[in-house]
Amino acid sequence: MHAATSPTEFDLRGAYPEVGSLVQMRYVARQLQLFKPRLVRSDQAGNLLTRYRGRGMNFEEVRDYQAGDDVRSIDWRVTARTGKTHTKLYQEERERPVIILLDLRSPMFFGSHRAFKSVAASGIAAALGWAGLQHSDRIGALLFSDREIDTVRPRRSHHAVLSMIHRTVARAAELCSPVAESGSQTMKNLLEEARRIARPGSALFLISDCHDLDAHCSQSLYLLSRHADLQVIRITDPLELHLPTQSLTISDGRQRTFLNAGNKPLRDHFAEKQAQIRTDVEQLCRRHRLPLLDFDNTKPLVPELISFYGSRQQNGWHKNKRQ
Repeated sequence: MHAATSPTEFDLRGAYPEVGSLVQMRYVARQLQLFKPRLVRSDQAGNLLTRYRGRGMNFEEVRDYQAGDDVRSIDWRVTARTGKTHTKLYQEERERPVIILLDLRSPMFFGSHRAFKSVAASGIAAALGWAGLQHSDRIGALLFSDREIDTVRPRRSHHAVLSMIHRTVARAAELCSPVAESGSQTMKNLLEEARRIARPGSALFLISDCHDLDAHCSQSLYLLSRHADLQVIRITDPLELHLPTQSLTISDGRQRTFLNAGNKPLRDHFAEKQAQIRTDVEQLCRRHRLPLLDFDNTKPLVPELISFYGSRQQNGWHKNKRQ
């Protein structure tokens, strides 16, 4: 049996995620609840409220008809063959496809303290994958790099989560600069691919810094959210919001330049522009009624996960939802 472990033991740091650390997130997942439960009012009701319409049950067996059975469930072939009325029994469907949309493009390869955005995003993806599997959901993923999209088909198996983790580490290891080359894929590409593989009733978790989640994505978000439940998880480094008051030497991996902290108009302009970008993302999510959760990659990841998705906190996943 695994001994009790403090959250700090799972603290992710550095520029690249590691397989071992992401596998260990399965212990954190025991404290997470991805979906807000609803009050059950029927024997055949599930605990998830989705956009999918239907009975949501799988055929299990046929038995003799009993008073009170739904006449729509009568098996007419068996009834005709035996001369006695039989009805079909269904097993409640207790799983749903959970698809992690993980952004591992070049802008995610940035961090001012503790962990790069790509590392924090990888940790969140692993934790959500393990949590979904723990609740018997089928886990899949789309891993989005500058040039490629890796697909992990939804399965109710730990192999699906491990496949996502190994591919995540491999893709993250390819990152070497926060500046994308020309022709890099856009967020719109990811959303369109998600529409292609997401079945009605799927739950999708988009993990990204959302730097290009803009008006060009509006149509894709609308079509995707019609038949699936989408949550947006935004990863932000504080240095992207406000330039520091001390002078810095900065680099894109190729060239270096000096950033003069004494240039207050520059700092103010930068902060205003970044604030507007964030506001635009929030308004876009509000327009499509999408929950938006904010994570700071310079803070310990596990306490933040528990504050949003902790099973003991009834409204935790609403904590940073934009109204």
